[in-house]
Order: sequence, then C-alpha cells, then structure tokens
Amino acid sequence: MSVEVESVGIEEAIAHFQQIPAEVRLALEAQVHMEALHLVEVIKDEYLSGQVLGIRSGRLRRSVHELELHAGGDSVEAAVGVNLGDAGYAGFWEYGFTGTEDVREHLREITQAFGRPISPREVVVRQHTRQVDQAPRSYLRAALAAEAAGIIERIKAAALRAAGGEN
Repeated sequence: MSVEVESVGIEEAIAHFQQIPAEVRLALEAQVHMEALHLVEVIKDEYLSGQVLGIRSGRLRRSVHELELHAGGDSVEAAVGVNLGDAGYAGFWEYGFTGTEDVREHLREITQAFGRPISPREVVVRQHTRQVDQAPRSYLRAALAAEAAGIIERIKAAALRAAGGEN
C-alpha cells in the first residue's frame, strides 16, 4: 500500500513562517523606538516641568533624548538619557550629591542690604567652597519606573499583532 501526499502551497507556508520573526523584529524595533520617544516626552513634560524639577533655563529639559536604538541577536534595546555636554549637572539631580563644592567667582545682583530694599546693583561674589547635601530628585529612573508596566504591555501587544496573534 502506498500513500501519496501532495504539498499544495507548502512553499508559501514555509516562507510565511520564516518571515514572522523578521516581521516581529521590525514591529518590536518600531514599538521600542516609539516607547523611547514617549518616555522622553514624559520626562520632559511631567518630570522636568514641575513634578520633580521646575524649568529654570530649560537646558536640562532640552538635553534629554533617545540616545540609541540597538537591535541585534535576540534583543531590541533603546537608551534614553541626557547629553552631559549640554547639561553636565544632570547627575547631581538624578542621584543627589553630598560633599564639598567649589564655587567660582561670579557677579550677583542684589536688591536689598541689611534687610532693607535698595536699587538693584551687581556685586562680586568671591571664589569659595560650600558644603552640599542634596537628596536625589530622580526624573529619569522615576519616569521609567512609572511607565514600565504600560511600556511592557504595549511592546507585548505589538509583538502579538506582528505574529498574527490576538490583541
């Protein structure tokens, strides 16, 4: 007794299953990139606009960006951080600081002397050191912790959609 099996469309089925990982990878890359951009917006709009730190010059806020997107092997990663060339003091706020700080000579405008108002004038503040005990005021780690559950769910949903699953 012999059995004959005809493979109708087997090449198409094999091609489809071989494409799923590539489709899933592309979907994951796109979603991870979108999540990194969303995290940057949350950091800037919520954490650096009053929730943790208020805007003074806007330099720290402008320096937060997506640093890189890396896809290789079996992982897709995005890094969000601060360009330290633009805001070298970012770590001071994120991690806090306890120690002695050097203050260079600078000009300061005063509007009162001995508790009484005077017309504004500039005075020289000499170089000195001061003791600093600044508690951390996390904006990067706190934003990631607050957004992590939503990020994970959206990435899972993107992978399921790309793989042809439900969601």
